[in-house]
Amino acid sequence: MDEFMPRAEHEPAHIFPLKFWTDYEGTDGDELAAIEWVQWTKKGTTNSTITEDKVKRVMKDPAKWDVLQPYYDAWKRQEKAPVNGFPIDAWPGVTPEQSRVLKERHVLSVEDLANSSQADLGKLGLPGILGLQGKAKAFLEARQNTAPVAAEVASLRDENKSIREDLEAAMQLIKELTEKDTSRRKAQKEDA
Repeated sequence: MDEFMPRAEHEPAHIFPLKFWTDYEGTDGDELAAIEWVQWTKKGTTNSTITEDKVKRVMKDPAKWDVLQPYYDAWKRQEKAPVNGFPIDAWPGVTPEQSRVLKERHVLSVEDLANSSQADLGKLGLPGILGLQGKAKAFLEARQNTAPVAAEVASLRDENKSIREDLEAAMQLIKELTEKDTSRRKAQKEDA
């Protein structure tokens, strides 16, 4: 089985792009055609096989393209490649040294770690990696479970802000009406 192929049809390939570039093909008499290339390696390893292929050909493989496309799009925009998920170095579940090793092996997010196979984890060379993966899965599950609560809190904050603004406007109106009533009563007393 090809190590770069996904473990199931619906699962994305566990690969990381190393670089994108453009080469030109054609003969002296023909106009040169720009051909985009990508080079990738398997996530979680340091000295693994490096594969190069034409971007157009890789686009036809959804398992690979779903992984490579955000990096390709960033390359086309001349931007830094995005981290897909919660950045591994922002996660409090790893030490700085673990984070450094994981990033060197192209495990850039907590999701990358949580979704790694046991075979891939074994290649990382970190002691206690299965426990670390368990912590990553628990962290992601907790984030998912707290997301509705966070959304509700944000909604309540917005509602509270709106109520506060309405209350301040009502208090201002009461103050203005009280001042008008006081002025009116004072004028009536002076007339009487």
